[in-house]
Amino acid sequence: MAEREHVVAAYDEPGALVACVASFVAESLENGIPVVTISRTAHRRAVDDVLAGLGADPVGAKRDGTLVTLDADETMSLFMVEGRPDPARFAAVVASLVPTGGGPVSAFGEMVALLWERGEVAAALELESLWNTAIAAQPIRLLCAYPGELLSGSSLSDVARACDLHDRVSLIGAHPGAGDIPRCPDAALSSIHLPVPAAVSSVRHFVRDALTAWDLHALIGDVTLVTSELATNAITHGSSPFRTSLTRADGVVRVAVEDRSRAWPERHHARPGDQDGRGMAIVATLSLRSGCESTPGGKVAWAELNI
Repeated sequence: MAEREHVVAAYDEPGALVACVASFVAESLENGIPVVTISRTAHRRAVDDVLAGLGADPVGAKRDGTLVTLDADETMSLFMVEGRPDPARFAAVVASLVPTGGGPVSAFGEMVALLWERGEVAAALELESLWNTAIAAQPIRLLCAYPGELLSGSSLSDVARACDLHDRVSLIGAHPGAGDIPRCPDAALSSIHLPVPAAVSSVRHFVRDALTAWDLHALIGDVTLVTSELATNAITHGSSPFRTSLTRADGVVRVAVEDRSRAWPERHHARPGDQDGRGMAIVATLSLRSGCESTPGGKVAWAELNI
């Protein structure tokens, strides 16, 4: 169990989050690590119920101080000033929960998710950054959680910034869907995909649904494979959230995957026994044209296939 780590988890439904947090708390307590949770009232109560079912003793842990459970809104009121987190006040709150010079502490928080849901994205990102400052100074293992659909419907730059502020991006439950597919237009734009392997499956569904709506069934196999390879590149080499688009015009279908990484796709020469390294070669083989272009915040990798 890492002493210092900042993990963000996207969850598909509250029950899955509650089970994950209960496991996180139980594991920490079993290892003798005190825990602080700062969450919504409903989630806090549900976690207590699951902990009891796991054989833990949340009441006893609260009584002896090894488990501290706080309300997210009430805790934020201690350090938010004019809609933004005040660094000094936040540091004072952390110091009251994690004494300087003490041992490691596990923490779960939903304050950032509440701010994001209210449209206060800049404040949420500032709070994530303040948590990193606290973790650098003290051994805190922090788990943050956002509803997956909340992130998938946000801007690519905001989601990328949120991912960058964490050591690891994880998924609780299914990856959010790619969004509604238009039935008539010649363009389809997905929602934001997170940089996790499960995103590739979501991309495939997006492509199949769009091409089916356009009655281009014969292209589904090749376009799905090309898009999957471009998406895998964004996840594996760019470690970036991304957005996928499909357009049809002038006898071609154009696939584009936009991410916030400066790492351009590279074509490797895989040997017979290699398990990977063939992605961009597959894209080049199946495409009429392919390439990559810079954007103000990253890049767009694209490919065109004949209809």
